[in-house]
Amino acid sequence: MPQRIKTLRDVIIALTITVLFAVILSLVVFSARGYQHSAELQDSSSNTRAVLSYIVSSVRDSDVSEISIENRSGKECLVISCDGYEHKFYMDEGRLLEEYTEPDMGVDPAMALEIGKTGTLEFDIDENGILTVRTDSGSSSVNTERRR
Repeated sequence: MPQRIKTLRDVIIALTITVLFAVILSLVVFSARGYQHSAELQDSSSNTRAVLSYIVSSVRDSDVSEISIENRSGKECLVISCDGYEHKFYMDEGRLLEEYTEPDMGVDPAMALEIGKTGTLEFDIDENGILTVRTDSGSSSVNTERRR
């Protein structure tokens, strides 16, 4: 009889350890997935803010002769004309693209540089020359009349 009790106790201990191990392993897996999801959200948010600030900074840093919003090849573009070239920003398939071309040319996404990803990209220039750029992360404005 004492041998049977010892064997039953060993089985119970082994089952308890197995259950505890499974619970701990599940917690580790769920925690890792939660961390990964959190990191992906942070990266996405950071990218979206970077897209907005990149456009505004490019407008501020350029020696602007003219800024306009134009439709090129079916895409709404922010066009900065300066020194015989055009610096264009536009969206294609959820990507913000930047392209330098000669004046009055269409856009070619295959030749453009990808700046980042965004679901929304809107431009507006009011009568006072204030450019407002809207992306997923919000909006930002810059005065385009400052150097004229």
